Amino acid sequence: MAIYQRPHSIEVAEADYLRIYASADEARSRLFNVGSGTWSHPFWTNLDLPAQTPAFAAIQAPCIHHDLVAESELPLQAGSADIFYCSHVVEHIPESAVQNFMGEAYRCLAKDGCLRIVTGPCADLDWRALIRGDWNWWFWMNAPDFLPALKGDLPPMTIYDRWLYHLATPRSPFSPTPCDDKIESARLESMVSAHLKDKEPLLDMLTNLPFDYGSPGNHISWWNYSKLERFLWEAGFTTVYRSGYGQSRSPLMRDLRSFDQSYPQISVSVEAVKT
Repeated sequence: MAIYQRPHSIEVAEADYLRIYASADEARSRLFNVGSGTWSHPFWTNLDLPAQTPAFAAIQAPCIHHDLVAESELPLQAGSADIFYCSHVVEHIPESAVQNFMGEAYRCLAKDGCLRIVTGPCADLDWRALIRGDWNWWFWMNAPDFLPALKGDLPPMTIYDRWLYHLATPRSPFSPTPCDDKIESARLESMVSAHLKDKEPLLDMLTNLPFDYGSPGNHISWWNYSKLERFLWEAGFTTVYRSGYGQSRSPLMRDLRSFDQSYPQISVSVEAVKT
C-alpha cells in the first residue's frame, strides 16, 4: 500500500482564463511562449524561429515567426503583453541575442507584466556534478539511442565529454557541428583543473560560439541564476527573483501540464516583473 501520494499541480481551466480575459483571442494577444517549438495552448501565442526543416514545419504549432538571433524588435507593441514564458531557449542562442530579447520583453510588457525564463543546464549544477564525478547527472545520455545518434568512430564518452556536450555542444568531438576548436577529454580535464577556483572564465571561453541555423538545438551559451539576474537588471527590470518548478507568481504558469516540463531537475528558473 502506498504511503505517499504525489500532489497534483494546479490545473488552469478555460473558465480560469476567461475570468481574466474576455476571450481566447484577447488572451492570445497578451500571453506569449517564446521559443515554443511544437508547444500549443488555446490561450497562448507561440513566438519562434521559422521551421528549419520540412519535417519540423509539419509539426510546429501555428506561431508568430521571429528570429531572436537577428536581435531585432519583437513584433509587438510596447506595453501590450502580460506574460512572456521562455523555456530552454536562452542556452541555444548567443548572449547578445538573450540580452536583446530581455530588453524587448521589458519594452513589450505592461506594468506588472512578468517574464519567466527557465533554462538548463544550470551551469552551477552541471559544474558541481562534474567536480564530484557524478556520471549519472547527465542521465539522458545513458539512453541506448543517444551515442549512436552522435558522431561515430570515437572512444567512449568520459564525464568531461558529457559536461562539454551539455555546455558547448559544437566544441564536443561527438558533435557533428563544425567548430574551430574541438576539445578532447584529456585537454578539457586539464582546463577544468586550472579553473577550479573560478569557472566563469572557462565557461565564457568554451561558449564563445556562433549560432548554427542548421543545428538550433546546440547549447552555445551558459547560464546560472546570478548571470540571468544581472542580464535582467541590465535590461531594465528592477524586480528579479529566483523561481523554481511550478513556482511562478502567475497561476497560469503553475499548470504543470503545460509549463516547466523540460528537465526541471537540471534547470534554473527566474522571473522578472516590470514595475
